[in-house]
Amino acid sequence: MHIRYSLLPYMYTLFHLAHTTGSTVMRALAWEVPNDPALAGVDNQFFLGPAILVTPVLAQGAVTVNGVFPGVGKGEVYYDWYNQSAVVARPGENVTLQAPLGHIPVFLRGGYVVPVQEPAMVTRDARRNPWGVIVALGLEGSARGELYVDDGESLVQENGTLFVEFTAADSALYASPRGTYNDTNPLANVTVLGVQQPATNVSLNGVMVPESGVNYNTTSKALFVTGLRNMTASGAWAAEWVLRWS
Repeated sequence: MHIRYSLLPYMYTLFHLAHTTGSTVMRALAWEVPNDPALAGVDNQFFLGPAILVTPVLAQGAVTVNGVFPGVGKGEVYYDWYNQSAVVARPGENVTLQAPLGHIPVFLRGGYVVPVQEPAMVTRDARRNPWGVIVALGLEGSARGELYVDDGESLVQENGTLFVEFTAADSALYASPRGTYNDTNPLANVTVLGVQQPATNVSLNGVMVPESGVNYNTTSKALFVTGLRNMTASGAWAAEWVLRWS
């Protein structure tokens, strides 16, 4: 439940794209990675949009589940949602994943940026919470993503809409908003997965983030940046920004 509510902005964007472009929300592995014939028979996993791979438990009482990671060994990398580490798997390998009661194996696909929001008990309250961004770097060190925002209620968007494009490259994350919808929720944190070298210096639009807000995990190779609320007090998407790390 916590993950689902955190991912509401990502899923809302997927449904907007399904409405405007005809793209799909839940995707078969063979649909998302059509150049691998071996995926045609995989019916126990699915992609949520292009960036999230889910391997649910489908057998009663099971505490493990088998899953593949499409494209591993051919330029793809996946990160465990829970520990932020890159998955170790061989091409085509059916990996046994731990799935105790209450744990759904969820993985972030490298090369994508996923917008999130602090969860709440109901969607109305969640929409009032600060934003977060998860950057899952690809093997080449880049990623991209998008976010669609509106008032979440109106059929005709008289209050306008907002579309944010994310691009990560060369140890920097760029956010480029466009639109007229006014969202005043600040940016709380940014998590960058797959940062190969320790990063201690982080800046937002040239302003250094305090050391207390920068944490690099040498085991998972994940960079956690917090304490951004005051730096984005007028709203996370009020203007363009760039986050750099080194």
